[in-house]
Amino acid sequence: PRSVPHTKSLEGRIKEELVAQGLLESEDRPAEDSEDEVLAELRKRQAELKALSAHNRAKKHELLRLAKEELHRQELRQRVRMADNEVMDAFRKIMAARQKKRTPTKKEKDQAWKTLKERESILKLLDG
Repeated sequence: PRSVPHTKSLEGRIKEELVAQGLLESEDRPAEDSEDEVLAELRKRQAELKALSAHNRAKKHELLRLAKEELHRQELRQRVRMADNEVMDAFRKIMAARQKKRTPTKKEKDQAWKTLKERESILKLLDG
């Protein structure tokens, strides 16, 4: 069937005229009622979608915040591993000096203390 422009308004006017002449009862308007039901259902679903969208947006922001925190913790763990390696290197130098029956130099001792303190500060950042 072809659709003619303004057919709906034409049908409405014809129905109104038939109702006015008493040939049609005014309760014979199921199309408008069904449209109202459809419209009401659409609005209800739209409200649900808006609520769900807001919930999803809040969850997304929370997950983003948590991901950034985890990334920061991973970077700190990597720094701890690097500091561990530096501490082990300083310890090996001191042990090598002791095996050679000499006392570790002040530079070796200072380097060992520095790496230990640096490692401790990184661990505090990781724990805090």
